Amino acid sequence: MFRLSYVVLLLTSLLTACTIKDPQPISSKYGKGVLVVNEGNFSDANGSLSFIKENNEVVNDIFQAENSVALGGIVQFVKGYNLSNSNTIADKLAIITNSIDQVVFTEATDFKVVGVLDANGNAKQVENPQAFATLGNKGYVTNWGDINKAFGATPEGFITEIDLQTRAFLRKIPTNSRPQGIITVNNKLYVANSNTNTISVYNSNGNLTQTIIVANKPDKFLIDVNNKIWVICLASSNNTKGSLVQINPFTDKTELSILDVPTSTFNAKIAIYNNSIYSVSGSKIFSIDITTQTILEFISNDFSIYGFSINPQNGELYLGEGSFSNASRIRRISLEGKLIKEYLGGIGTNGFLFYR
Repeated sequence: MFRLSYVVLLLTSLLTACTIKDPQPISSKYGKGVLVVNEGNFSDANGSLSFIKENNEVVNDIFQAENSVALGGIVQFVKGYNLSNSNTIADKLAIITNSIDQVVFTEATDFKVVGVLDANGNAKQVENPQAFATLGNKGYVTNWGDINKAFGATPEGFITEIDLQTRAFLRKIPTNSRPQGIITVNNKLYVANSNTNTISVYNSNGNLTQTIIVANKPDKFLIDVNNKIWVICLASSNNTKGSLVQINPFTDKTELSILDVPTSTFNAKIAIYNNSIYSVSGSKIFSIDITTQTILEFISNDFSIYGFSINPQNGELYLGEGSFSNASRIRRISLEGKLIKEYLGGIGTNGFLFYR
């Protein structure tokens, strides 16, 4: 099924503290557990949400059950947030679907829709959206823009600014790039321009204030226990290794780079727990100690890992299979590398959100 490195097992078993930075939902109509994001098949536009309950029961298609309509589209990203800007409790969800160009807002408890922001025809308020973050009472969505230009010499990417109180469109902020990951730290927005080697920094008014040079193809962000930012920079098309770059959000300077990090060439799967960052490369997960910069193989799985996250409460790893014709397998693995449980989710499981 999978194997683990006992060297990594020893290292990870010595760690006790967890890393919780994003607000988490407390409980749902289905109790505590794990929200499973199923991307769906592009041709069928059948993205969905599942929920793994504390008793290990899996409830599929919960969005459709609560709203009497399918979520649909290609579900790219789901994030919890709240209007009080608490960094602990999320009472709303933002669901990014990038084939039907929508941001769907729901209650975090019962998953009922409270608002939808769509492309609005030719206005293209949302176009190939990728990720979501909040700053103050506003939400920000990274968009690739016109897909025919996104991978060319002159991409027309932008950031959608949203009023979170009314969930109304405010404006488009041009990036002239292909923006991917986005994160809020120290009252600033950091955006990964994935077709370049730069990170753009925006202030609380949504205005560009600085550009940080990192490595090529920056993709997603993490925050460590010292509130430092880490960005994963993807592997090139003829390589399987990228890099991790640390940014100090108080100086907006890079402080450390870890090279030869196993990753992917597109859409990185990374997570952080304690002092280690975990990175997916194909069917394997690698552990990167951010203090010693040691990179070790942690798990070798028997299917390619498409969805990956770590429960910040207990360090359990969740792996999702990228099956786009049948239900995807989901594996729950202890921090010691032992299989706890296997489940079946929806089509193309690509992410997890933990209810504590």
